[in-house]
Order: sequence, then structure tokens, then C-alpha cells
Amino acid sequence: MSVDLRDYTTKRDFSKTSEPRGGRRKPAGNALTFVIQKHAARRLHYDLRLELDGTLKSWAVAKGPSLVPGEKRLAIHVEDHPLDYGGFEGVIPKGQYGAGSVIVWDRGTWTPEGDPHEGLAKGHLSFTLDGRKLKGHWHLVRMRKRPREKQESWLLIKSDDAAARGSKDPDILDECPDSVISHRPIEAVADDEDPAPPAFIAPCLAKLAPKPPSGKSWVHEIKFDGYRIQACKGGDKIVLYTRKGLDWTGRFGVLAQAFKAVAASSAVIDGELVVEKDSGASSFSALQIALKNGQDAALRYYAFDLLSRDGKDLRRLPLTKRYAQLREVLSDLPDGSPIRCSEHLSFDGKAVLDQACKMGLEGIV
Repeated sequence: MSVDLRDYTTKRDFSKTSEPRGGRRKPAGNALTFVIQKHAARRLHYDLRLELDGTLKSWAVAKGPSLVPGEKRLAIHVEDHPLDYGGFEGVIPKGQYGAGSVIVWDRGTWTPEGDPHEGLAKGHLSFTLDGRKLKGHWHLVRMRKRPREKQESWLLIKSDDAAARGSKDPDILDECPDSVISHRPIEAVADDEDPAPPAFIAPCLAKLAPKPPSGKSWVHEIKFDGYRIQACKGGDKIVLYTRKGLDWTGRFGVLAQAFKAVAASSAVIDGELVVEKDSGASSFSALQIALKNGQDAALRYYAFDLLSRDGKDLRRLPLTKRYAQLREVLSDLPDGSPIRCSEHLSFDGKAVLDQACKMGLEGIV
């Protein structure tokens, strides 16, 4: 099974489809990711994608996965997809390969049993899924190829374990039909019901103080040395604003793509775009160099406030409650996402500042 993405790119016209062009890249973490995308093409099916060797090995599961042990679901092996495809939701236009609407039905991590390359070569891949909807042990078994068959046919089979269900139990496909990213049904994507991104909100700016406040009623955060960026999300539409309200989405395409995975149909997130040195401290000069040279992999976005969520203005809520919701919408980002949540430090302000100075940081807020 090839890791080459030429089959993927030659089947698509990226001037017409919003699918990610992607490319083979080194995975960011040790955990291997998986995604299952619900795909209403000519026929509704579910695309199982397993990360391996920097791409997503992919199978089109005709009737979707079943939690009933031993129940066989036909899974047609299709071309490898780029890792970026794991966050794709939207409508593939008519006339394009795979035309129809797509949502991320489930995602998480997967663990192969033994060497996955040997399993794929032999035609029996055993693995464990740890997703939002699917968990437990599974098998992919290759069937004997019939004459004139162009694609390999496999069977997706659930093992009998604690995550399995009986034949009379509710079907997970009917019980949990919606996206784990936008929480929308696939019909909403087909009808193009993406909410428009919320309007830019003028951010609060930090003011210089001679010393940090003390007392248990204060929390502190690291002051980052980068670009203040406000992310406005409406479905799959992302706009990235500078602190003065300039639209810089085009400069940060990779970052805009990452915000599609935020668990909210609409949101306004305030934060800082940085590049970190080996010491962990952010560096404005390193950020400028990275942007000039197109070094997207070096970019990190530290979110520190959630101003609105799913159409609700949160600015009247206490910071601690907004922060709790911020952590919630960022809790399920895939491994390797450039988006981070800025940490609240509840220690005494002077102690936090002293430590920041020792680490050569910009300061504290």
C-alpha cells in the first residue's frame, strides 16, 4: 500500500474543491490519529482513515461501522489522503471526484496490534480505536480479489469486548449521527447552513504596571511576544484578524485550517501567534523569519480568551468561566494542531514574574 499522494491530487481540481491539497508530512506526536468521515456522495458511506507513515490510509465503509461483534462491513480500499484531510468538513462540488457533503463523524487515536505494515501486507490489520464514538478492538480483513476488480475489498469487523453491542442494541450510526467538530447533521452541510463568521471585536489591550498584583483573586498568564490574532469561526469559514481588525487570513492558511477543528459552530477566540525558541520562550524576530520563509510548521497559536460561542456573547461572563469554555472547545483538537490553550497560573504574582524573568520571557499578564 503506497504512501504516495499522487492518486489523491490527480483526482481533484483544487481550484474548485475546498478539500485540502495537503502533502506527506511527518506526524507531530507519537499517537496515531484516526478519523471517520460521513460522506453523502452518490451513496451515503463512512470513510475510515488511519494515520500511518505521514498519510491517512483510507477505506470507504459502505454501511458504516457496526459495534456488533462479528458483523462484517464491506470496506473498499481507496487512495491515501493527506493528514490535513482529517479535519475536512464541507461540500465537494458537483462534477468533482466524490461530490457530496462530508462531516467528521468520529475521530481519535488508534493503536495497531503488532507491525501495521505487516498487517496491511498480509491482509489482516488488528487495532484498537479510542474515539469519541468508537472504542475497542477491531479488524480489517482483506478479501480475495475477484477478476476485473480495480480496488481491494476489505471487511471491517468489531471484536467482542467491553465496547461491543448486541444486535438488538441501538445502532451507533442512528444514535450519534452528527459531526464531532461542528455538531451539525450532514444535511446542514448539504444545505450550506454554515453560520457566517462573527464580526471582529476590538480586543482589550494590556497595560504596563510597575509590579504584579498579589492575592488569591488574581490569575496570571505568560505574556507572549508575537502577533495578537483574533480567530472568528463560522462553520468551516475562518477569518483571522490582527488586533487592529485587518484580515490576515491569507497569511496564515495553515492556522485557518486548524481552527476548523474547534468544537463550536461559531466562535470568536482571542490569542497570540508566536514562534518559540528551543528554550520555550516566544521570539518576535523568529516569528517574522518564519512568516517570511513560509515555515508554517513553526507557528503556534496560544488562545487565552473566548469572546463568543455558538452565537452567544460571553464577554459579560467572568474570565474564569470564559476560560473554562475555551478549554472545552479546544479539548478535542487533533495531535499536531498549532493551537494551544494559554495556561492560568494561580501562584503569587511576584513568584510568577520572577520565574518568567529567569526563563527570559516577555513578561506576565
